[in-house]
Amino acid sequence: MAGLLWMSVRIILLGYERIAGNKISKGSPTFVAAWGFFFFSFLSFFPFFNTVTCEILMKSLLSGSIYSISFSLYTYALGHEDASVIAPLYNLNAIFLVILASIFLGETFSIKRLIGAVLMIYGVSFLKKGENVVVSYANIIKSKGAVAMIVSSLLMAIGRIIDRKFTISLSPLGYSVGIYLVISTYILVYGIASGSRISDYTNLIKQKWLYLILGGICNAYSYVALLKAFNYFGVSVAEPLSMLSVFVTMFFAKIFLRERIGVRLLAAVLLFVGSILIY
Repeated sequence: MAGLLWMSVRIILLGYERIAGNKISKGSPTFVAAWGFFFFSFLSFFPFFNTVTCEILMKSLLSGSIYSISFSLYTYALGHEDASVIAPLYNLNAIFLVILASIFLGETFSIKRLIGAVLMIYGVSFLKKGENVVVSYANIIKSKGAVAMIVSSLLMAIGRIIDRKFTISLSPLGYSVGIYLVISTYILVYGIASGSRISDYTNLIKQKWLYLILGGICNAYSYVALLKAFNYFGVSVAEPLSMLSVFVTMFFAKIFLRERIGVRLLAAVLLFVGSILIY
């Protein structure tokens, strides 16, 4: 029961995270919104600040640079496309991850994983449905938000490979704190370099403080819930279950953002089944 409770917490938090991200991103400069989202996630980890070490911070620099670009694109995507489209595309990192893991970590890329990947790719075509599959994929490519999320998923998978390769002996919570600090710092530098003003950041906090707090808590503690769930489930169970958050996001998107879900539910089902085969 405890394992299912932790997984339920993760699924709900992960599901609402994209709604908060959408609210934060709309009408705000990309880097400013991304900084707010991930800096408040970092602040939400305050009970675990004492777990950070110099070694963790040093090892966070490489993957942090990749994640900072990935999560900036993620924030951009949330601000320029429906949350019910972005949530399923977020899960494409599962495909990129198994391919990269087979290349760099020597993991087996089995027929079952290949079928899962094909099923997920086919499921994507239902997110922006056209009169045929080709038109559907063309609709995806025409969406800057959707393309940004696909690239973000690829970079996320690269970051995961680096995590597995170089940080296996580190405290997961300590590494999480370190990585969020590095990510928010990098994104702040990007924002200042791109011409963002101090007033942009203060206005974001004044206008969207509630969503910053909610999004930060959801982002940070969905990960803590996953760590807790690992005490009861293996990765091959916990990761596909986490993808149930797509359905939560779609429900919230329909209620709070008035998005039309429709056939996108079928995309979510195909992506979920594909992820089970992959993991």
